[in-house]
Amino acid sequence: MSRRFGTTLALVAGAAAAIGVAPAARAQELRLSTFVPPVHVIYREIITPWAQEVAKATNGEVKVTLYPSMQLGGKPPELYRQAVQGAVDLVFTLPGYTSPAFPRVQMIELPGLKPDGVAATNMMWDLLDPYLLPDFEGTKVIALWGAEDAGWMSRAGAFRTLDDLKGKRMRAPSAAQAKQLEVMGAVPVAMPITQVYQSLERGVIDGAMLPFSTIVDFRLGEVAKGITVTGPLFGRSSFLIAMNKQKYDGLSPAARAAIDKTSGRGLSLKATEVYMTRSQQGVASLKGKAEVHELPAAEQKRIGEVLKPIIAEWIKENEAKGIPAREMLRKAGYPVS
Repeated sequence: MSRRFGTTLALVAGAAAAIGVAPAARAQELRLSTFVPPVHVIYREIITPWAQEVAKATNGEVKVTLYPSMQLGGKPPELYRQAVQGAVDLVFTLPGYTSPAFPRVQMIELPGLKPDGVAATNMMWDLLDPYLLPDFEGTKVIALWGAEDAGWMSRAGAFRTLDDLKGKRMRAPSAAQAKQLEVMGAVPVAMPITQVYQSLERGVIDGAMLPFSTIVDFRLGEVAKGITVTGPLFGRSSFLIAMNKQKYDGLSPAARAAIDKTSGRGLSLKATEVYMTRSQQGVASLKGKAEVHELPAAEQKRIGEVLKPIIAEWIKENEAKGIPAREMLRKAGYPVS
C-alpha cells in the first residue's frame, strides 16, 4: 500500500468518526446442523426461510448458516448433545433419536393421544412451561412440533392386519414407538430415517413405522412395495429446532427478541402443516407403484385395544422418576383416573 493511499484511508476513517458514522458491525454467525439434505421439505420450506427471517428481523446482526447432511460431523443421534455442549449453535433433530433424554416429550409418542399433528403440536406448546422444559435444559426451544400420523411401510406387500406384523423386523423411530411394535408382535429395530432406504433394500428390516412425509424426501418409494395408512393409532414423532442456551443468552436483547418473535408455536405449526401436506404427496406418489392399504375401522379399534395398556405403563414408569405423568395427560385432555 502506498503512503498516499494509506493517508487517504486514514483521513476517510477520521472523517467518518468525526460525523458519528461507525463501520458496519460483523454479523453474529449461528451454525445450524442437521441430518436432512438440502432437498428435504423442512430444510427448504421452514429452516431456510426462518434463517432469512432472522437476518431480516435483526437487521443483519444475526446470520444463521445452515449445514445439512451432518456436514459438521457426528451422527444424527448426537445432534441434540452437540447443541447442549456448544459444538454447534443450533440443530434440527428428533427427540426420539435419544428417547431417554426426553422422558417428558415422549408423551407425544403415546398411542392415540391426539387426532393429528396440529393438535399434538398445540398440546406440546400448552405443556412446554412448566412440564416439558426440564427435558430441554441447556437449550432454547426454537420450534417443537408433531408429525403427521405414523404408518407402516413394507419391502413386500402392505401389512393388512395386526397379525401380519408378527415376527417382522420393523424400524422404530423411538423407544416409545418400539414398545408399540413389540406389543403388536413385531421385532423393533432402532434406526434413524437416513438408514431406512438401505435397510429396506437389503432386507435388514422387513418394514418400518414412520410418518409418510419421509417417502418423497428420502426416496423410500424406490424400495417400498407396500404402505399401510393406519390413521392416528400410534404415537407420532416429534421434531425439534433447538439453540444452545448460552449462545442465545449471549445475543443482544434486540436479537433475542427478534428470534423469539420469529420462532415458537407459530413456526412449529407451520412445520406441522408442511409435514402433513408432504405426507399426502408421499402416499399419492406410490399409488400405482406400490400397494396402498387403509386399515378399516374394525382393525384400527382392535389395534387400539392392544396398545391401550402402554399408557398406564408410561404413567407408572414416569411417576416413579418424579415426573407428573398423570397430571400432564389430564392437562392434555386425555381421560385418566
